[in-house]
Amino acid sequence: METAITSALVGTLEFDTAKGFGAHVTTNDAARRSLWLNIFDEVSSEPGLLAGVAPVIDDLHGLTDAARSALRESLAQDEEVVEFVRFHVEEIENLEEDLGAKLNAFLSGDGRPDLVANVFQVDSLVFRKDADGALAFWLDFALAPEFSDEVLCVEFDHSRTVTRVSWES
Repeated sequence: METAITSALVGTLEFDTAKGFGAHVTTNDAARRSLWLNIFDEVSSEPGLLAGVAPVIDDLHGLTDAARSALRESLAQDEEVVEFVRFHVEEIENLEEDLGAKLNAFLSGDGRPDLVANVFQVDSLVFRKDADGALAFWLDFALAPEFSDEVLCVEFDHSRTVTRVSWES
């Protein structure tokens, strides 16, 4: 069945509820941010879940701030997230000079987690159904998307609370 949802941030999205939605979208705000938006069919086929998608999209800025806060905490406490940064510094030779300097300073103990968290770029927003049948979603953050498909995934539950930060590829 064909349906559409309308978001103030990305406009109207038309798709088949049986197939879900997956495409690059561009925000229509001043940032003009491009990101991959994916709505799994398990969400699009349930009107109650699908109704929650547009409000989450419209809160992308607030969710990005919450995710960056979680990334800052993870950079200070989670070795997997620090290893993600180390991987990019060691494996990618052509990092932008300013980015490389911030990452190297952080890894040497001279840099601040907030400066590193702010260089991560939102790459995608993905909607799914959680184990309890509620709407859940995640934001993928990339460090150097032109060189690496590795991302830090910040997962949220139905109440928009960060539940997990993990390294994914």
